[in-house]
Amino acid sequence: MLILSVKWKICYNCHHKVDISAKVCPYCNEDYFKEIDISFDEMAEYEPIKSEIKELFEYCDLIDNRGDYDEKLTPILADFKSKNNSVRDLVQTNIADFLTFIAVKGDSFSDFKLLFIDDVLQLESNLDELYLVLIKGLDGNYMNYLPLSFKLFYENDLFHKDFLESKNLKGYMDKLFEIYRHIANALFKCDNYTEPKAYAVLDRYMDSLAKHIIRFKRDYPTGNFKEPFINDHVDKVLELLSNCENIDDFHEDFIANTKDWINRSIDGDEDYDDFYKELTRRRPDVVADIMMSKDDVVKIDDHTFQKNTEEESEESLDDLLEELNSLVGLEAVKKEVNSLVNLIQIRKIREERGMKQPSMSLHLVFSGNPGTGKTTVARLLSKIYKKLGVLSKGHLIETDRSGLVGGYLGQTAIKTQEVIQSAMGGILFIDEAYTLAPKNKDDAYGQEAIDTILKAMEDYRDDLIVIVAGYPGLMDNFIHSNPGLESRFNKYIFFEDYNPDELYGIFLSMCENSSLKLDSKADEYIKGLCEDLYNTRGDNFANGRQIRNLFENVLTQQANRLSSDLDITDDELMTIILDDFEFE
Repeated sequence: MLILSVKWKICYNCHHKVDISAKVCPYCNEDYFKEIDISFDEMAEYEPIKSEIKELFEYCDLIDNRGDYDEKLTPILADFKSKNNSVRDLVQTNIADFLTFIAVKGDSFSDFKLLFIDDVLQLESNLDELYLVLIKGLDGNYMNYLPLSFKLFYENDLFHKDFLESKNLKGYMDKLFEIYRHIANALFKCDNYTEPKAYAVLDRYMDSLAKHIIRFKRDYPTGNFKEPFINDHVDKVLELLSNCENIDDFHEDFIANTKDWINRSIDGDEDYDDFYKELTRRRPDVVADIMMSKDDVVKIDDHTFQKNTEEESEESLDDLLEELNSLVGLEAVKKEVNSLVNLIQIRKIREERGMKQPSMSLHLVFSGNPGTGKTTVARLLSKIYKKLGVLSKGHLIETDRSGLVGGYLGQTAIKTQEVIQSAMGGILFIDEAYTLAPKNKDDAYGQEAIDTILKAMEDYRDDLIVIVAGYPGLMDNFIHSNPGLESRFNKYIFFEDYNPDELYGIFLSMCENSSLKLDSKADEYIKGLCEDLYNTRGDNFANGRQIRNLFENVLTQQANRLSSDLDITDDELMTIILDDFEFE
């Protein structure tokens, strides 16, 4: 980052930022300052995003000043404005919360990032107070709902739909989605303190946001667009769940938010403790169903309950290996896994015939960039190991530092041990495992988790496999930072970035799985785009995840294009055209 000038100084008395030329603080008239030697204006990303935000706020002001809103035509806007709320204030708050969320969850929050948020969003705040407001506003439920600003923009876009279409303009809901990613990337580059984890958090959030947008657009015409859970009283939710036949009766957002309340209780949030205990007492079956994921991958906060392992998978070993070998790309990975399977099979034959053989560790290091199929391969491995008799259950538990480290020493060992117990008989998959390495001599929490895991690997070596995963260089440093890790992890599998043909193949497979096809121009465009994505990729290239984001954006654009057509043919529904890539 180029730092050519000092732009601000901070008043020690009231903690506002003021211009570098100020002799006294305009807020409190004190003259005791701390200089901040950073200039966001020197960032290549800063002026474009500041211009986008300025245009965004002008749009907010137009909505705020439009006058009365018809409850039938724009019910969300009418309700919002009837309470004298400001759209501009809401957008500022939503974006500030979003930026804080990804920075904090990505272990990358800093004073410079706080200054960036304050400056680019024109908050003009007391920085100490702003920090407290932003951190207090962090919500563990944050990824489970669509921010209100997107709903207001979508409704206003519909109100001006004819005008937007006549000018071939995008709606501001889609524009806001783009601004979220642009401003997040600018935030990450405003200083030299951004962990790779933050980019992964951003990807997960944007994936979630895209799904919420698609769902909202789908549900809005039916009137089923209100959040069914967030503002409901705990007792009411408890009664609904206690008396239900099964959770399929509820909206998926309702279940997602219930799951979040349970997770908060597990993580020590006393506000939800009574709810979780009472629901567990009344309906343990409902709690178990809520905590289950839809496939064999169980996120770490789901470790309280596991799937019924009595139901044996009907897939044979050959089926599972065929599924592995049919994955797009990953040729080196497939070769490694097939060799590993062959070795295990031969060892079993030798064992059955009473032959001696050296000990063998099945714990693995998966290294590679995001979106290269590490979790997919781990999921298949868990099933393959079950078929080979290596594991008793064959399930996968996925976690990261946040799922292992507690709020204080001693709690971490307990929390980690609970995760390990949930993984018994299967694979414990630790993503971004390098974040467990102590950052300094005072960081004992990650080390406590590592020590607990190493002991479990020894104690349960016959029915527990641990896979650690993350960026190549960081994982190598992590393994070699601890003799215990070096001795237990001696098998590495490297996941290369997908090449252009493989990225194109991934996009095509997503189309095929959704009964979609590309016309000739769209097909030519996506091939060229995959070439460009690969040739310009950076250290944090998201690979398949980036293609998935692209695919979901294309679906959204296609839906917007077809929404005004009252007589859509099957062929139109199934065809992606060049215009559906307009968001790029």
